[in-house]
Amino acid sequence: MHDASVHLRSYRGNPPDESHPFVQIVLPVAGTFEIDVGGRQSALSRSIGTLIYRQTSHELSSSGFNRSLILDIDERAISAQLLDKFSSSPFFEIGQRTAMLSRHMADVLQKGEQDKTSGKAWAPILIESLVDGKADTLTRLRSLRAMIEIDPFMPWSIERMADQVGVSLSRLQAVFRDQFDETPHLWLANLRMEKICRLLSNSPLPIAEIADRAGFSDQTALTRAMKNAMGTTPAAYRRAFSQRPQ
Repeated sequence: MHDASVHLRSYRGNPPDESHPFVQIVLPVAGTFEIDVGGRQSALSRSIGTLIYRQTSHELSSSGFNRSLILDIDERAISAQLLDKFSSSPFFEIGQRTAMLSRHMADVLQKGEQDKTSGKAWAPILIESLVDGKADTLTRLRSLRAMIEIDPFMPWSIERMADQVGVSLSRLQAVFRDQFDETPHLWLANLRMEKICRLLSNSPLPIAEIADRAGFSDQTALTRAMKNAMGTTPAAYRRAFSQRPQ
């Protein structure tokens, strides 16, 4: 995967036209605005997005509030299939799966906790949804896992996971067990505990704040969960890690 970045951006007024040395995908998540891409005009909204080829001039016009998920990506990271799909028009209808991905990405960005690798992680998930909005269950499930791995502290529930994949709760449980030999609940719990351990060992965040980020009601609840899962407490884990030879 070549360089990629994901941003939340709002547009106001009539900024000067511009072009970029990379491909830009614009997916509105709130409001509307007008755009001219290479001489073709359209209103962008939560149902209409655009893929702007590199070095293609584009101009924006907005009179109200709007917010868009912007993916900037090296053209070499995009398949010929996707580029061909938008060769006749830069505009496209945003499918249900792409819209759900966009909303989730926007939630992550609004939290302000995106790390340097998130853009590269998001890019293939989003691009795959544009190529095939009707991906099979297994493909959607793998995309879901990749999304959650980027930020396991998001308020995921089993119901939300099933909705993201587009299957029933029982179907999600069955496919998850068949493909990954564990339940989605256990997988998510283990993933969150792994991130908790990383924060305890690699960050100066207070344990109470880590508990809050991880969705626990308080530090005591985190201590109880970690004791049950790992046989140790957050404080003991952090202390043992700090005493290891560097």
